[in-house]
Amino acid sequence: MPFPISRALKEFEGWLRVERNLSPRTRTAYLYDLDRMTRFLAPEGTMLDALNISSDELRRYVVHLREEQGIAARTLARTLSSIRVFFDWLIEQGRIEINPAESLHTPRLPPKLPVYLVAHELKRLFAAPDVSTPAGVRDRAILMTFTLAGIRLQELVGLNVGDVDFASQTIRVFGKGSKERLLPLNPLLGEAHLAWLAAREAAEGEKAFFVNRFGRRLSGRMVEKLVDKYALAAGIGRDGISPHKLRHSFATMLHNRDVDLVEIQALLGHASIATTQIYTHTNPGRLQAAVEKLAILAPSTKE
Repeated sequence: MPFPISRALKEFEGWLRVERNLSPRTRTAYLYDLDRMTRFLAPEGTMLDALNISSDELRRYVVHLREEQGIAARTLARTLSSIRVFFDWLIEQGRIEINPAESLHTPRLPPKLPVYLVAHELKRLFAAPDVSTPAGVRDRAILMTFTLAGIRLQELVGLNVGDVDFASQTIRVFGKGSKERLLPLNPLLGEAHLAWLAAREAAEGEKAFFVNRFGRRLSGRMVEKLVDKYALAAGIGRDGISPHKLRHSFATMLHNRDVDLVEIQALLGHASIATTQIYTHTNPGRLQAAVEKLAILAPSTKE
């Protein structure tokens, strides 16, 4: 029985939301890639059967993206990843047996180095909010939470009052796939959190740690806007500062202070150490100094 692509994508989005617990932004990215594929494979007014898409059709689509649309290698790689995940889901659902995207060639990508802030920029950023107001106290705590705990945007938005334990000096966060991890509460961050709780007006029935002026949980979009606002106010306009780049700053500072990659991996909640290894590229001088330590192997000049 045919499985119309429109119905398939609707059920796939539900699986991403419920089973994979992916953020709205990530789900939107998947659906964008698959909608674009659908428009190419099925001209307007025709029905595309998700179960009968062939490898040849997908190869034709990849050629179209690469040679006619001229999309970047990184965008093409992301698109292919979305397509593969969709067909893997169809296999998991027992609707097809072979992933038609499995044989598609993924372009080789150069390593993408993380953008991060250095200490004097972070100090300016933390000083940007007006802490004479409750909103300013809250915003400073948000900026410091990204930078001193390294949590993701959705982890911060989902943070509840009970997740910050001042007695044990820990923060409980729920990462991708609802995986729970405990993070140590940096003393500076603890002070910022206490200041925010003192300024935070009671919000009846609301468990969220960070709330808006109406006493309701902040949205991810609002947090992104306030990070951007304070980056501009602090004179840090380069590359577009985002919550994720503050998370990069956290990881980079740890790496530059000789914290083991395995420990950084645990703090960031990375499933694979390969994801964390990008931070080894952020300080060539440190790596050079490490190599120079091998001078101990030089032959002695003593006779």
